[in-house]
Amino acid sequence: MSRRNRGAAGTTFVNNVRGPTSALTSFLNERGIRRANPAPAPVPAPAPSRSPSQDGDQAEEEEEEPAVSQPTRTARLTRGRSSAAATAGSSAATSRSESIDVTGVNENEDEDDSDSDDDKVNLVPISVSVRTTRVTRTRAASTAKASKAAASSSASASKKRPRKKGESDDSNDEDFHDITGFVPRTKFSHKGRMPQGSNKIEFCSRCRARFTIKAGTTPAVDDDDGGLLCPTCTGSSSAGAVAPAAKPIKRPRRKAQKAEIESQVPSLQDLCIQKIANCIEDVEAFGDISDISMDKICKIISRNRSLNTETLQLFLDPRHSDLSLHDCTEITAEGLKSIAQFCPLLRSLKLKLCGRINDDVLNYYADHLSRLSSLSLIGPILLTDKAYAKLFETVGDRLERFELKSSSRFSIDSLKALCTHCPKVTHLRLGDCNLMDDDWLTPIAGLANLRSLRIRNPEPDRLTTASMVSLIQAVGSGLEELELKGCTTLEDAVLVEAIRPSCVRLERLNMMDCEYFTTEGVETLFKDWTTNRGLSYVNLENCVMLKDEALMALTAHSGGTLEDLNIKGMDEVTKEALLTLSRCENLLRLNASWCRAMDDEVMEVLVKAAPRLEKVTVWGDHRLTECCPIRKGMKVVGREGDYIDLRFI
Repeated sequence: MSRRNRGAAGTTFVNNVRGPTSALTSFLNERGIRRANPAPAPVPAPAPSRSPSQDGDQAEEEEEEPAVSQPTRTARLTRGRSSAAATAGSSAATSRSESIDVTGVNENEDEDDSDSDDDKVNLVPISVSVRTTRVTRTRAASTAKASKAAASSSASASKKRPRKKGESDDSNDEDFHDITGFVPRTKFSHKGRMPQGSNKIEFCSRCRARFTIKAGTTPAVDDDDGGLLCPTCTGSSSAGAVAPAAKPIKRPRRKAQKAEIESQVPSLQDLCIQKIANCIEDVEAFGDISDISMDKICKIISRNRSLNTETLQLFLDPRHSDLSLHDCTEITAEGLKSIAQFCPLLRSLKLKLCGRINDDVLNYYADHLSRLSSLSLIGPILLTDKAYAKLFETVGDRLERFELKSSSRFSIDSLKALCTHCPKVTHLRLGDCNLMDDDWLTPIAGLANLRSLRIRNPEPDRLTTASMVSLIQAVGSGLEELELKGCTTLEDAVLVEAIRPSCVRLERLNMMDCEYFTTEGVETLFKDWTTNRGLSYVNLENCVMLKDEALMALTAHSGGTLEDLNIKGMDEVTKEALLTLSRCENLLRLNASWCRAMDDEVMEVLVKAAPRLEKVTVWGDHRLTECCPIRKGMKVVGREGDYIDLRFI
């Protein structure tokens, strides 16, 4: 039983003990909200009769009492029962004042902690006199109005929504929800939400405020700067003018292209090759298969790093004359030596990533491969000049093709041995040789039968323009292919003074990463170049200084013979120059990546003009949309928004 006994209305007791109250009770008390239908208050005990003289004395005592503010008295009454306070307020409105004895009230009675049972039984009520003032009457009236409003709202809530089984009283208290700003979850139903992707967030051009453009509406436009205006700046009359809803644009391109790619069922041969490559460890022999199929299997297992000394035996056949191994990283020196043991009739040998080949293996090739005429070594980091010299001396005039890449030990002595003992070399390809300089070009100039010359990625500032001009003037009359990839220091003199007058039989020209070639130099090379019948392959990738005149001169000269063109990175080229690609009627492959002027119109003209076009690479060409025309069987790689399957690139 609580120590605070609130049995009588308008009274309180001496043993007031404060206890914990809920947050809801405190909140309702602060807002002046009471129960809608409070229980009837018990009738107060009749006060003892007093004489008129005593009443007068009591009135004088009240007047002479020290000034105690009305809020203080009201606070004392508030600590009593709320219903008693309401009853006292209503009774105060009917009677002017009540004569109640307040003598003997101790202000420190709230701190009395007596726990005896006698105090609980023999409780002495202390009555408090309430002097009715205008403030008291106003507060009493507001309290009564709040009680009536709470009662009416509770009754309406009970009528609107019946209480569910097992539901608490707080769930029906809609007044509490309205006061705290709580919104029911039902107002956020799925039907009331806006569909995702239908709205846009913009900023007002006047007030810079952020506002939402709803689907199907057209925002107002500022007449001064052409920016969008928010509804506040526009005004309520013209804000949010509803425009006719546009039909969604159907874009079946992605699904159609995906279906087209997935519909390309691989052939039975490709499926068998894939199966064999995946189970290469369990294959004992290939049997009678073509060289093309064997090369496909070799590429697949090289990509998977499954080509090792054991699986190498599957590709060694005494009848083979050509052998290409695309990844020799896992093949030991003994495995490489077995190539000459099992394939003594080899004419062409190509070893990629052959970092384990050494002098003993190369000497073994020189002694046992009696028909070797083409040798390609990529990454032979262990071979020395002595092994190269012995190979060139042994092979002699039989050697026609020699390719060497990524070697730091191949020196000018080895190159001189090559040019001296193998004068019939027709294809010479040297790339990523760290020791290459101008002195290397002098021995190469003595190869009179040279038809293909590739010099790739020399060390910076090692090759000069003057030495390159002398080399091309010496061997250019027989060259059909010239590659100067990565020769960043070469200038226009190589084009004007060497290639134009000498390379009359040239068909393939690679000037990739030659940054110092200018538009004037390229235009001079191709303009009125009547001694040359036309080029079939041109690579101008990353020649960033070239402009429209260079491309126009190229298409005017080689438009009828050009089959493969690479203009990647030529950002200065405009749409007018790209439209001249319509002259290339025999074009098969085009790389126009990062040519910003490439758009749907250029692609349409190109597709109509080049019926044999197979592949177009357009990375970074943001003006080319998915609506551009494409011929069946033609690949467009790098277009934004396309579904691309790397298996078919």
